[in-house]
Amino acid sequence: MRATVFSGIFLLLSATALPQTQTQTRVPSGRAVLEAYVSAWNRQDFAALDKILAPDAVHEDIALGVYARGIAQIKGFMQKVIQGQPDLEWRVSRFVESGPITVAEWTWSSTFTGESPRGPVEKQRVSGRGVSVVLTEKGQIKHLTD
Repeated sequence: MRATVFSGIFLLLSATALPQTQTQTRVPSGRAVLEAYVSAWNRQDFAALDKILAPDAVHEDIALGVYARGIAQIKGFMQKVIQGQPDLEWRVSRFVESGPITVAEWTWSSTFTGESPRGPVEKQRVSGRGVSVVLTEKGQIKHLTD
């Protein structure tokens, strides 16, 4: 009898443990995905984008007139920005999440060298504020609009 009870308990525990291990792969929140993206920019970590972005992701920067589609184009956009602003610092101050949509308010600052609306500049300190609207899918950025 005792062996039957222990066998029954063992089978019950085994049966309940199996579904738990299969459902433990959680998709990160939109906030976590966006925080990883911002961190990759701040670290200038181009390789990190391979996991953070969906293969057909879009980063649309309305102020700069940029519509980058796909990981390679987004990396190219990132590289171009960092060339002119090597000390770029992007800080998110507020997040709002609703399902797959995350909205973030942020500030950025850097020292800019390159062409400006007033002509070429060298090592000019710049900063600004903005908002990003981000759609995530399966734990990756699908579309980000600044």
